[in-house]
Amino acid sequence: AKAPVAKAPVAKAPVAKAPAASPSPADSPTDDTPDTIKRAQSDSWRDFADTDPLYALLGEVGVDKVFVDGALREDPLNRYLHKLLIQKAARKPKDWVEVWAAMDIPVDNQTAVLTPMLVYALDKAPQGFGKILAELLIGHRVKTKTIEEAVHVAFRDKSDPHNILNDFFFAIFPRGPSSAWGWSRTGWSFKEWWRLLESCVSCLAPMGAFDALGSLLDRIEAKGGAALVQQPMIWKEERLSAARSLLCRFGGLEKESDLVACMDALLA
Repeated sequence: AKAPVAKAPVAKAPVAKAPAASPSPADSPTDDTPDTIKRAQSDSWRDFADTDPLYALLGEVGVDKVFVDGALREDPLNRYLHKLLIQKAARKPKDWVEVWAAMDIPVDNQTAVLTPMLVYALDKAPQGFGKILAELLIGHRVKTKTIEEAVHVAFRDKSDPHNILNDFFFAIFPRGPSSAWGWSRTGWSFKEWWRLLESCVSCLAPMGAFDALGSLLDRIEAKGGAALVQQPMIWKEERLSAARSLLCRFGGLEKESDLVACMDALLA
């Protein structure tokens, strides 16, 4: 029977020290040669494929990489996405932070990997992927530019029925007196949040963009416990005016007063 394998960090699995052996010819490798040790360390994750699929996946993505020599390898990426999204190897959004780190993707090539990940999620398992995107950003694994570029490809002229963008932008809303649930980070402000929001939502089909922005503002207002116009520390008049203007453009409305019949949030 196979002896149990002690679970350890993927890259640092302990290796049992071989018992002392009698001298052997120089050209006869022993069990503690560097190549053998390296192979044992890199393969230890295989023993946990059934009992701890996330741990096993962290080892697998580190060995069979998705980005090699400047090129994306689609087959292993799709295999990992199936395990993560369909087989639920990742049970919570923060698990994706570990997986992304283990993939060891060069910073300049992040968009090339995140874009097909988002496309796959939209097609196969969109529920909750907005929270995953938020964790990747909050966990310092991807940059706002990477997410912006991926969204422009995956969502071009589409709608967002599963609220991926809604969940993402709600999670990263700048934390403040009226938004205790948001994201606080040096340099992260309403200006940066709104710029990214406008860019991402604008790539949707017009009515899809209207629904996405309107539902997000409704959600923020409900969470804040007061009408947006009654949250002046965040929603200053120029910001409310920008929101009204954008909604009218998306919805093809000539008058801002028509917004009252279309959404719950009070913008004036």
